[in-house]
Amino acid sequence: MSVHEKKGLEELRKEIDEIDRQLVSLLARRMGLAGEIARIKEERGKPLRDEGREEEVVERARGLARELGLDPEVAEAVMRVIISRMVQKQAEKLERPEWWEHLNRVFREYPAQLKVAKVLFSRGLRVGKGGKILCGDMRVPSTQVAKEAGVDRRTVEMTARTLLEDDKLGPLFSNLQPLPYLKGVAHHLGLGVVEITAGDATKPGILHEVAGVLSRFRVSVRQVVADDPHLVPYPKLTVVTDRPLKGKVIEELRALPSVQSVIVY
Repeated sequence: MSVHEKKGLEELRKEIDEIDRQLVSLLARRMGLAGEIARIKEERGKPLRDEGREEEVVERARGLARELGLDPEVAEAVMRVIISRMVQKQAEKLERPEWWEHLNRVFREYPAQLKVAKVLFSRGLRVGKGGKILCGDMRVPSTQVAKEAGVDRRTVEMTARTLLEDDKLGPLFSNLQPLPYLKGVAHHLGLGVVEITAGDATKPGILHEVAGVLSRFRVSVRQVVADDPHLVPYPKLTVVTDRPLKGKVIEELRALPSVQSVIVY
């Protein structure tokens, strides 16, 4: 590669980096409007979803894509992901469970401790007597939790004490249990794994639709794990089946109206 070609490549990459920066900046601005929209909807008693408006946004994106020479399917896919996430953010503002609201109130002034609490909850790690972090009955070093949460050891210890002392959070965090997740070992056991992302994770009935397809093909389910939308930006539904899925089953899962993408492992 000549010096001229190398310089051209570097310049193109810098241009791409700048475009990416602008894209993320615009996306952050768009997502930032979710809270304000949720507040207005709550004040006016409007429903969370406005599917007519959503389809208008998608069609407008497709039209702009055609004008700019971009594949409309790509534009639609990106826009539907953005819409799904915005709806989810609005739902978090309006429909958060009471315990989640309480958790956020307790740690409102301590974002680092809130990160620790989220790590404990997502990993099923409980807080034992004296603020010990436990996986079942096995002790987990505070330094390991601190590394996962991106904080220091003292923050983990302070979080544990705060959780234990709280009347609502204490019973919850002292009884968490870890989950024996089969996804990583499924292929060793001859099992199948399918990971499903919904177009809108806030809508009910997704698991029912997926289970209906699997039942028609006489596929048994060994495990289902749904990400908590309050903890995961893009929640997924992971289904472990009694055998790897192929052909027609996958096609029908992808054709479900509530499903955005299907990844088979």
